[in-house]
Amino acid sequence: MFRNKKRCAPPRINSVPNQRFVSIPVHSWLNHRVEQKPGFKSGLAVLVGRTNVGKSTLLNALVGTKIAIVTPKPQTTRDTYHGIVHRPEGQIVFVDTPGLFKTQPSKLVHNLHHKVRDALEGIDVLVHVVDPTRSIGTEDQRVNDIVDHSILPKILVLNKSDLPDRYYRDSWMERGPKYAAVIELSALKGRNVDLLINAIFRHLPVGPAQYPEGQVTNVTNEFWIGELIREKLYLQTSQEVPYTASVHVEQVEDRKDKQGKPLLYVKAAILTIDDRHQRMLIGQHAKKIKEIGSAARKELEVAMNKKVFLDLSVLIDDQWMDRLS
Repeated sequence: MFRNKKRCAPPRINSVPNQRFVSIPVHSWLNHRVEQKPGFKSGLAVLVGRTNVGKSTLLNALVGTKIAIVTPKPQTTRDTYHGIVHRPEGQIVFVDTPGLFKTQPSKLVHNLHHKVRDALEGIDVLVHVVDPTRSIGTEDQRVNDIVDHSILPKILVLNKSDLPDRYYRDSWMERGPKYAAVIELSALKGRNVDLLINAIFRHLPVGPAQYPEGQVTNVTNEFWIGELIREKLYLQTSQEVPYTASVHVEQVEDRKDKQGKPLLYVKAAILTIDDRHQRMLIGQHAKKIKEIGSAARKELEVAMNKKVFLDLSVLIDDQWMDRLS
């Protein structure tokens, strides 16, 4: 599956939650959970919007910790996963989705848009996130069409209230009557996030929690680490390079360093589609892959509160996009 393996001297890394976040079915822990008060609400709320409106930043703000990677580049979010908000009155499971965007047709774009459509199934509330600093374009119209045809309770979120140049605010407010609520907030600053949570709870059904108290996502540490490496790849590369690459985490293991202190060993591979992009990701004298690995290591160590050894390579796998679907 992988070929032309080229490995650089392993840079060391830094940042990720210490617990393994694994999806736990309700039936596996229901008998052990804390007694929930009458009227406890539970349900799913999906975040939809064009690319780069701040959905992942909003998800992190809602949950209160970083579970979704964030970059200025489009197509950063490739998977749909859950962020869980716990409150005394109930539990909201947020579903982040890839942004809808207009670009040249490709296997990656097709797969990402398919994931957005799939994420709308079984949802209780639709949260439409928009950026009033950008003109309403084709991508917005595609999202508007999805929203307008949905029979779910809908909430319009005007993000980026911390920015002064919100020239298209009034245009979005004209759509207000189509929604059960309209909320202006700043995901980056965490401003008015609780207003959104309260608005969602008003439309959730009464029912048991889907995840145990304290669990904030349904992804594993391996997935989270891979996403963090991919975030650094996006930030350290340009043009088409980020869109030709994915990350596969092969091994995560607790070890001891030479002094006997805790050490997290991570073996991961950046997968790309051909020799040319492999050379670009490695860089001259392995400079580029070292920069990616060093940035990932530093953030991983902060989150893990221990030293991290990142064994990072760049492999060719021209079928990784097929497996994304």
